[in-house]
Amino acid sequence: MLALFVMVSCKRHNAQLQAFADADGYNNADSLVSAIGDERDFERLLVVTDSLERKGELTEVRAIFYKTIAYNIMGQHNTSLRLYYKLANFDIKNLTCKADLESYIYSYKDYVRLLCDMRRYDRALREAHAADHKLRKAGFESFIEHQDIAQMIGECQLYLGQADEAAHSFEKALKGVEIRLINFHDPLDYRECQKTLNAIARAYIHTNRYQEAIPWIERQDSLFFAVDKHPQRDSVFVDEMKADINYSKALVAHNLGKTDIAERAFAAYQSTRLSKQLGSIINSNEYLMLTKHYDEAARNYTQLEKYMKTSGYKADLEAIGRYMLPKFRANLLAGNRDSALYVANLVAEYYDTALVRQKAIDADLISTIYDTEGKERQIAEQRAKLSNQRLISVAVVMGIILLFFYIYSMQRRRAYRRLDAKNHELQEANERAEESSRMKTKFIQQISHEVRTPLNVLSGFSQVLATPDIEIDSYELKNISQKIVENSDRITKLVDKMLDLSMINSNADIECGDTVSPADIARKAIEESGICNATHLEFQLEVSKEIENTLFKTNKAVKALTLLLDNAIKFTHPLAFKGQHDDKKKAHVTLSINVTKEQVMFIVEDTGIGIPNNQAENIFTEFVQLDEYSDGTGIGLSIARSLARHMQGDIILDTSYKDGARFVMSLHL
Repeated sequence: MLALFVMVSCKRHNAQLQAFADADGYNNADSLVSAIGDERDFERLLVVTDSLERKGELTEVRAIFYKTIAYNIMGQHNTSLRLYYKLANFDIKNLTCKADLESYIYSYKDYVRLLCDMRRYDRALREAHAADHKLRKAGFESFIEHQDIAQMIGECQLYLGQADEAAHSFEKALKGVEIRLINFHDPLDYRECQKTLNAIARAYIHTNRYQEAIPWIERQDSLFFAVDKHPQRDSVFVDEMKADINYSKALVAHNLGKTDIAERAFAAYQSTRLSKQLGSIINSNEYLMLTKHYDEAARNYTQLEKYMKTSGYKADLEAIGRYMLPKFRANLLAGNRDSALYVANLVAEYYDTALVRQKAIDADLISTIYDTEGKERQIAEQRAKLSNQRLISVAVVMGIILLFFYIYSMQRRRAYRRLDAKNHELQEANERAEESSRMKTKFIQQISHEVRTPLNVLSGFSQVLATPDIEIDSYELKNISQKIVENSDRITKLVDKMLDLSMINSNADIECGDTVSPADIARKAIEESGICNATHLEFQLEVSKEIENTLFKTNKAVKALTLLLDNAIKFTHPLAFKGQHDDKKKAHVTLSINVTKEQVMFIVEDTGIGIPNNQAENIFTEFVQLDEYSDGTGIGLSIARSLARHMQGDIILDTSYKDGARFVMSLHL
C-alpha cells in the first residue's frame, strides 16, 4: 500500500489534467508526509497530517487520502470508512490543482476496493458510478474505465450474479491494460497489469466459472514472459508473478479434474519466495483443503493468529467465516481434536463481539445513504426558496403591489399544504423505520439463536473432551465427532442462506445457463437435503421415463427444491403427533414431477402438520414462522420462492390438499 505514496512524484499525466500543468499543487507538506509513510510510522503520520491540514498546508481532500492509507494499513477500516464518506460532499469543480484531483481519485479508488474486500458489492458499485458521474460532469475522464476500477466493478457484478455485465467490465479492464502497456514498458507496469488479470481470473474461479478463467490466466503467461526477458529484469516481480499465475492454474486444473497438472502448478507455486510469506502460507490453504491435504493445512493455520495480528484483522464475522471456521475444519479433518476444540471455543467467544462490530459497520453504511439523501433534499429546498425570492423580486420591480400580495398569500397556502404533505410523509417514513427496526431486531434474535445453538454444542463438547483424565470409548468419541461436524455444517448452511438472501435482496439477475433434466435436479436436491436419511419418515420419488428424457435450461433450481425438501423434513413429524399409533406406518413425503409443453412442475407433498389457508401467502414472507418454538430463521420458503421467480417461475402452496402440505414449484421449459 505504501506504493500509493509515489503519486506525489508521479509525472504521468493524462490529457484531461493538462490544465493543471503549471500548478500541480504538491508542496513540502506532501514530501514530509510521504517520507514518514516510507518509515511506516503511521501514528506520527496521522498527527503530522492533522497539523498540516490545520495550518492550511494540506487541503482536506489530500489529508483524507493520506490518513485513509494509514488507517487501512493499521487495520482501522471503520475509521477509514467515516473519512471516505466525506468524499461525497466534495464539488470536483472546486478541486483547482492536480494534487487535489489525484487525491480525490485515488481515495475513491481505495474506497471501492475496501468495500469489495468487505463484500459490500452493491455499495461498491453505487459508489463507483457516483464518482464516475461527478468526474464526467466536471469534464474529466471516466472513473470506471481505469483498468483496476473496471476490474473491481466486474468482480462486484460477478458476485452479484450479473455475469454479462461483469464480462463487459472485464473487457474494459483488458483494454486499459493494453493501453497502459503500449505507453509504458517498465517491469512495474507489467506487474500491475498482471495483478489486474489475475484478480479477474480469481473472480471467475471463486464463482465456479473455471473455463472462463483460463483465457485470463493465459494472458498472464505472456506478461510473465515479457518481464522475465526484460532488460531491467526485477527478480521480485518475476517471483510474484510466477506465484500468482501457478496458484491460479492449480485451482483451475484441480476443479476441472486435471490432478497431475494441478499438482505440478502448485509445486511451481511453492518454489517461489512469495509462497513462503505469511499471508501466502495462509491463503494457500484454499488449495490444500480442496485436495484433502488436511494435515498440511492445519500446520499452516498454526500461524493464523500471527497473520491476523500483523494484517490488522479484527475478530469480526468476516474473519470468523474466512479464517476461523476453515481452521476448525482443517484441524477436525486432520484428526487434531484438541486444536479443533480450541478453535471452536474461540469462535464461540468471538461471535457476540463480531456481531456487534458488524452491526456498527452496517449502521455506518446506512447512515451515509440517509445523510447524502438529506443533503440533496436541503439543496432542493434551497433552490425552491431562491426561485420564490426571484418571483417576489420581479413582482416588486414591476410595481404591481396588489398582485404581489395575491401571489404572496397563494405561496403561503401552498407552503402550508406542502408542509402538511411533508408531515404526512415523515410520519409514514417514521412508521416504516419502526417496522424496519422491529424486523431487524427479530432477525438478529433469530440469527443469534440459530448460530448460538450449534456453537453451544461445539463449546459443550469442547469442555467435555478437554476434561483431564476423561475416558471416552470409541463409540462415544465417534458420536461426539459426528455432532461437531453436524453443527459446523449447520453454521455453514446458515451462512449460505444469508448469502442467498443477500443476492436476492440486491435484485441480482440469475442467468439460466445449465441444461439439465428435471430428474437430475430432483436427485441433486434429494442428496443435498438428506431426506433419504430421515428416520422419522418415508420418502418416495416419482419420475417417469418421459421426464428422464426432458432437458431445459435453468439455474438455482436445485437450491430452491432443496429448501422445499428441508421444509418437509422439518415439519413432517411421526404419525403419533397426529393421533395415529400404528408402528408399521410412518409419515411420508413424496416428490413427483409433471411436464407439460410449457413448464415442468416439482410437487413436494407431505403428511406433516399442514398450513392454514389464511397463511398460504404469509409463509413466504421473510422471517415468518407459524410455530415460534421451532428452529430456523423463517427465510427458507422466502428464498425458495424468490429463486424460482428470478428464474421466471413460481412456488405456491396448494390449499386444496388437506393431509399435510403440498408445495408446487413451476419452471418454464
